[in-house]
Parts: sequence; structure tokens; C-alpha cells
Amino acid sequence: MPMNKCHKTNSGDEKSPVFLAMALEKFSSKSIDIKDIKMKDKKKPFIYLMIIIFFSCSSTDKISFYRAVEKADTEIINGKVGLIRTIYCDIYIEHIDTNTWKYINKYNTFKGGGIESPSDPCFHFIIENTWNKPIVIDKIEIINKDNIAQSEDYSFIQDKNYLEDRYTINISSLLKSRRILSEHILVKDIDFEDETTLYKLYFIAPGDKVSFFRLFSNIPSGKLSKIRVSIKYSDLKKVIDFDIDRFDNNDIEEVNRYMEFL
Repeated sequence: MPMNKCHKTNSGDEKSPVFLAMALEKFSSKSIDIKDIKMKDKKKPFIYLMIIIFFSCSSTDKISFYRAVEKADTEIINGKVGLIRTIYCDIYIEHIDTNTWKYINKYNTFKGGGIESPSDPCFHFIIENTWNKPIVIDKIEIINKDNIAQSEDYSFIQDKNYLEDRYTINISSLLKSRRILSEHILVKDIDFEDETTLYKLYFIAPGDKVSFFRLFSNIPSGKLSKIRVSIKYSDLKKVIDFDIDRFDNNDIEEVNRYMEFL
């Protein structure tokens, strides 16, 4: 029987075969972890297992994102943000994925004149000075074995309009530091127009929480890399290393939504 005659609902109906077909197509590019699936009917483990196998094996393509590796000194917040606390500052790091670019682009502060998001890996940093002295961000680097590269400042581009018009995001605005006036940490929780303000100091004053984005020309896939944040005060220098790895995004919430129809 043709699919469109099985159930007289439109494609927007979450119980229609068309919707389920669309869900299958969407999920087929993602890997599924069986331990995260909510089984409402415990009598159908075989059916669930077969669907999981279908999702996992129907395509070799996976949606991936970069994230700090959880360690003794590195906390992971909401599955996305890495946090390292020191006596000098707290440093948060979050990779910017496709959906997060869309969120950032809704703010006029970051709007560019182009039609696509930046392709270089990008991370959002928040540094909160927990010390009683000002600190300076000396440099931010990515390290892979013996290779060390600093974050991109695009100083090699002489046409400054290029940075504003090349992408949907204004790179010039993106690289500027902003003070965060709220307790929010995740990029998608921050209202960049009402909860941040441009930060013009070259140092971070005690108690201030400063946000900025940095892009890197490349992060090798399949290899553990480090993002190193170097801070200093007078002759004192401190380096903070985040181990960075690539993870697969399973979108478990969406898969569970599909499972409700079984």
C-alpha cells in the first residue's frame, strides 16, 4: 500500500507515515547509543535494536563536534562546555557548531554580509578573573604533537571589508572581547545584546567575566589536540591546557521522540 494512503494526515502530523519517513531519513546519518534510548515497551527490545542498527549503519556520515575532554582538572557542563578553574581565573571553552552559528547570527552585533558560516573551527571562550589582580590574555594556541599554531587574527587580510562581508558572521565583531553581565555560560543561553557589552580594556580586571571567540585554521581529525590559553600578570605567566577531541552528536532527544510512535 502506498505510504501516502496509510494514514490521512499531512506531513506535519507527528504520527503520519510521512513524518516517520522524514525522521528516518534525518536520523540515518547519526550514530545511536542503545543505553540512551528510552524504551516505553520493554516487550519490544528486538524492534528497538533493529531500529538502532538501522540508524547506526545506514550511513557512514556523522554529525561531529569538538569538545574538551573531561579530566581531573576539566569539568564538562551540559555536555558542551569545558571548564578549568585556577586560582587566577575560571576558563570556559565551547565549540561553535552549525546550530550555534545560526543562533549567533540572529544578533545584529555579529551579522555579516555573506551567505555562509565560517568554515574554520571556532570556539567561544569565557574567562572570569577570580584573582585580586588584573590578568592579560597573552595568546591562545592549538597544539598537536610538535605543531603549534596560534588562533587566527586574519591580519594577513588587508581588505577589512572582507571580514565583515565574507560570511553571515562579521568576523571583526566576533573577535572583539565582550563583558558578560549575566551568569549564563552556554552560548545559546547568552543574550549578546542585553547581557553583554563591548570590553575595551587590554586586561581583564578582577571580578570581570569576559567573552570572545577564536577561530583556528585546522584541528586534525582523529587526533587529540590541545588548546592552550596563556595568561600573564607582570612577570608571572600561566598556561592552561584543554585536551580537545571530536565527538559524535547522537541527538538522543530526537531519537527518543521517534521511539514514542512504536
